[in-house]
Amino acid sequence: MDRFRSRERLPSATAELRVSAIVVAHRVSMRPSARAPLDLCLRSVLAEPTVDELIIVDHANDEAVSSSLRALQADRRDVIVVPARAALSVAAAANLGASQASGRWLLFLDPSVVLQRGAVARLAALNANTEGSWIAGGRLMDMRGRERPLVRAGSLNAFSSIAVALGLRAGKRMRRRATAATRVAAVSGEFMLIPYSDFGRLKGFDEAYATDGADLDLCRRMAEQGGSVLFHPMASGVQFERRRTRRKLVQGLALFASKSARTPAERAFALVAAPALLVAMTLKDLVLGGPPQLR
Repeated sequence: MDRFRSRERLPSATAELRVSAIVVAHRVSMRPSARAPLDLCLRSVLAEPTVDELIIVDHANDEAVSSSLRALQADRRDVIVVPARAALSVAAAANLGASQASGRWLLFLDPSVVLQRGAVARLAALNANTEGSWIAGGRLMDMRGRERPLVRAGSLNAFSSIAVALGLRAGKRMRRRATAATRVAAVSGEFMLIPYSDFGRLKGFDEAYATDGADLDLCRRMAEQGGSVLFHPMASGVQFERRRTRRKLVQGLALFASKSARTPAERAFALVAAPALLVAMTLKDLVLGGPPQLR
């Protein structure tokens, strides 16, 4: 049986749902600094007129957090809570949430992101002027109003993992304050919209990615199949700072380098990608004057 149901196999009562938002709540504790971003994220999603369904994947959270999510589901008909085994990767948990969706489009949103009003509608409106398969992402700002360098211009290859690891921006073209959507190489899975049917054709996220890199891989596969990857600067959100485990980031980017290597040089780099990326990130910390983050 197909993991992602076709439109024809959806119940007629739900066939016209617009956006199914999928939030993977991963290892959230009851500490205010951890719980508050999730609460604000969910409120911003439920305030979006285009979102008809919110699917929260309960992935290895504190029991008190899981209980509150179930209470939210009991209080609202448009909220579905899907328990996920702790052993699942975040990519697998996102796929699990998508498999329960009934909307025409899937919105993947990190629980640390608070949407600006109308952001989802702006992404969904791209469907009217986009031929073929597509993925779209928006702009994310940090708590100081600085844009996060999540969008990749140019094209993706094994060496793109270096730019992502170092947090390098994608070039002058992406720094301009444009107002229209543009084609890019990759957008972030922390704020990503994709038609349900296209996500199914791509067979979802590659579940081998523990936490990072699955979005790059999905965008790469979309481009290889002739689809479009779009960035809409007027669809935006604010992202709370969250701790990232360097070991898992390196694992994901090294795996991406391996899976995307096509030339002899890229294949050679892929063989040493994990230690090379770790060294590059450590040197960046030293150059910037901070202590190396070795976790």
